[in-house]
Amino acid sequence: MGTVAFNGAHMKKATVDQRGHTIVTLDERRDASGHHVSLRGRLDFHTVPDVRMVLHRIVDDGHDDLLLDLAECEIGDATGFGVIVECLRRARRGSRSFCIVDADERTLRLLRRARLNHVVGAMPSAIATAVS
Repeated sequence: MGTVAFNGAHMKKATVDQRGHTIVTLDERRDASGHHVSLRGRLDFHTVPDVRMVLHRIVDDGHDDLLLDLAECEIGDATGFGVIVECLRRARRGSRSFCIVDADERTLRLLRRARLNHVVGAMPSAIATAVS
């Protein structure tokens, strides 16, 4: 079973370990453009249970735009992809905006095939903040 550790008030970092090896790293920060969450590592059947708990807390505890960065995250199987879809649905139920701001080509292809490519790209508020 993995462990999740946090530090910092506005900048949080969580590492999910299994048998002493870092598998998935989650970085979290908030700014004027929204709540940024970056995942690094492989999301699969083995890592999703612990990551799911942290992601659900993040989605449920906020009201601002949720910006998910998957540039350094590998979706290993359907369970890994499923946790991303869960976050999207959970955010919608909470009337929260959800956007994947970066992802590798394979993840983008999976999102297109699942007809979820509309969640990929920049949020309007993130664009406004970048312009001003």
